[in-house]
Amino acid sequence: MAEAVSAASINPTTADRDPDRLRAQAIDRVVTRQKKARRQRWVLRAIAFVVVFAGWQIVGGSINPIFLSTPTEILRALWDMTLSGQLLKALGDSAAALGIGFAAAVVVGVPLGVLMGRNSVLDTLLSPYVNALFVAPRVALVPLILIWFGIGFEAQLVVIFLSSVFEVMINSYAGARNMNAAWIETARSFGATRSQVFLQVVMPGSVPFIMTGLRLGIGHAVIGMVVGQMFLALSGLGEMLVDYGDLFETASVFAVVIVISVFGVILTNSVQWVERRFTNWRVS
Repeated sequence: MAEAVSAASINPTTADRDPDRLRAQAIDRVVTRQKKARRQRWVLRAIAFVVVFAGWQIVGGSINPIFLSTPTEILRALWDMTLSGQLLKALGDSAAALGIGFAAAVVVGVPLGVLMGRNSVLDTLLSPYVNALFVAPRVALVPLILIWFGIGFEAQLVVIFLSSVFEVMINSYAGARNMNAAWIETARSFGATRSQVFLQVVMPGSVPFIMTGLRLGIGHAVIGMVVGQMFLALSGLGEMLVDYGDLFETASVFAVVIVISVFGVILTNSVQWVERRFTNWRVS
C-alpha cells in the first residue's frame, strides 16, 4: 500500500518533467506572447493613425486648400477618380510599364551580378562602371534618354530599367561573393561540373541576397515609373500628377500620391512574401 501511494505521488512529477510536455508548454508561452505583442502593435498603429488623421484634418482645414488639403477631401477626390475610371486605367498603364521594365532589370541584373561575383575577370572589367552608374542619379539621365529614345513608352521602360537594375545586380553580386565555399567544394568533390555548380549551388545559395535586391529594386522601379511617366511618357499615374498639379487640385495630387505609395507597399510586401517562400530553409 505504501509503495502504491509512493508511486502515485511520483507519477505527477514525472509527467511534469516529460520533455515533450515541457517543450509544448514553452511553445504555447511563446505563441501567446507573440499574439499579445501583435495585438499591441495593431492597437498602437490604430491610435497613431487616428491621431495623425485628426491632426491633419484640423490643420488642413485652417490652411488654404491650394497648399494643403484635408483627409476627407483627399478621400472624396480618390472616390471621384475611381468612379470615373480614370484611376483604374492609369493604374493599369503604370502596372504594365512597371512589370516590363522591372522584369528586364531582373533578367539582366541577376545573372550578370552572379557571374561578376564568381568570375574575377568579369568583375574586374565591369565593377567600375556598375559602381559609377549605381551612385549616379538616374534622374540626371532623363535628358539623355529623351534625346536617345524620344517621348513614349520605350523611354519610360528605360527609366524603370535603369532605376532598378543596379540594386538587383549588386545584391546578386554580393550573394555570389558570400557563397559558402564548403558547398562548392562538396559539389566538386562529387564530380559536379562548372555549370552544375553554378546552376545548382551558386544560384540557389545566392537567393537570399537576390530577393533582397528584388525588394530594393521594386521600390526604385516605382520611383522610376513615376519619373518616366511625368517627364517622358505622359501616361499613367505620373500623367495624373502632372495634370492635377497644373490645375492646383491639391486633394487630387495627394490622392494619386497615396495610390502610388500603397501600390509600392503592396509590391514590396509581395516580394517579401516570395522571399519567405524561397528562403524558408534559412535559420532566422
